[in-house]
Amino acid sequence: VEAVLTNELTQSINNHILLKMRDIAGSGIAGFTYLPVAGLQGGETIADRQRQILTNILAAANLIAQNGRRGAGNFAVVSAKIASVLQGVAGFVPNPMANTINQVAGAIYPLGSVAGINIYTDPTQAFESGEILVGRKGDGNSPGLVFMPYLMAESVQTIAEGTMAPKVAVKSRYALVEAGFHPETQYSSFTVTGVKL
Repeated sequence: VEAVLTNELTQSINNHILLKMRDIAGSGIAGFTYLPVAGLQGGETIADRQRQILTNILAAANLIAQNGRRGAGNFAVVSAKIASVLQGVAGFVPNPMANTINQVAGAIYPLGSVAGINIYTDPTQAFESGEILVGRKGDGNSPGLVFMPYLMAESVQTIAEGTMAPKVAVKSRYALVEAGFHPETQYSSFTVTGVKL
């Protein structure tokens, strides 16, 4: 029971961190038009559209490098649908891009990497969501969102008076802080539309 509660607590903390990253990504980098990923033109294939998603992820990572001046983005968080699309293009030979995306079903978290950017699947995002969060995990001295745990997972066990059954509670205390100068420059997000499986 304690392991299940600890896992639920960890997932809740992960969700809180991702929501905060998306929030500051939306308030930060502007002035960039991402490549459209919409209807196919003559001579294009579905794999061309999937490749454009990868190119947009790389563009967002490079935009972070330009605006944040600490380095390029090194992770992206996608929905299960976008993860499926990226898995489908992992071995696309006519227009290759270095990647380690796992095409085995069930590889949910992490998915793999593309051109040095680690791709993760967020199981709490709606399947049809096209939102992609790109960010940079720095070294401890870089600006950005900093997770500071005071108490990661402490369990408290008691015995209920009426039933004499053991009860377990797991608690955590932490701070999630926007640290450094302009932490919003370390994150970018965009939405992909018109992608079909």
